[in-house]
Amino acid sequence: MVIVGFSDKTSKLMPRIICRHFKHCVIITKQNRSMVLHQFVRRNYVVHIAITERGIAQLKSHGWVFIFLHHAPQKFNTRAWTCVNYVKQSIGIKNLWIQTPDALYKYLKKNLT
Repeated sequence: MVIVGFSDKTSKLMPRIICRHFKHCVIITKQNRSMVLHQFVRRNYVVHIAITERGIAQLKSHGWVFIFLHHAPQKFNTRAWTCVNYVKQSIGIKNLWIQTPDALYKYLKKNLT
């Protein structure tokens, strides 16, 4: 199972200018009994954070939106340029027109849920 999370907060300058509603996205994978949040920081640098269901509930209360997908992740490519490219590659989306978290959210909501 894969969970994709979207947030309207970020510390980066470009997403604040370019993106409308959602400014950042992450992927959460379930490994055995624990869940791991893959936080894309920059190219070649992804932080893996252990997270629980309580942590996800706290993120929801702070404005995060989550989409639950029922397929396994493809591969994790740390050479992606953005958080959107990282999530797209990890769940196997090859659509070039999806470049912002808003576009990814709309695509997932429409096609994969």
